Amino acid sequence: MSNMSPYPNGQYNQQPGGYVPGGFGPRPDEKNSLGNWALGLGVAGFLCCSIFTGIPAIVVGFLGMQAANEGRATNKGMSIAGIALGVLSIVLLIVSYATGLNERLMSGFES
Repeated sequence: MSNMSPYPNGQYNQQPGGYVPGGFGPRPDEKNSLGNWALGLGVAGFLCCSIFTGIPAIVVGFLGMQAANEGRATNKGMSIAGIALGVLSIVLLIVSYATGLNERLMSGFES
């Protein structure tokens, strides 16, 4: 006899990761906010706040990349961009202090 049942791949042809005891399984985009926060903090750090938002951008971006690698987020690129902008803002702050550019800018505001 041939397999002519309405469910050829087993009972009800269920997809993996469905209902688990206590509710449904994790959504693949539950941690997308981490990538959004990392990018926002990285942009703010690059434009004006440097170290105050650069370090949190790196930390949150790293957490967002971990979530994307585990399948809990879908925006790994935004996390990477947040990390890159956070690092760039901190590097620019160090370079501006090392070259004395920061002192020249602040003296321009005082006069």
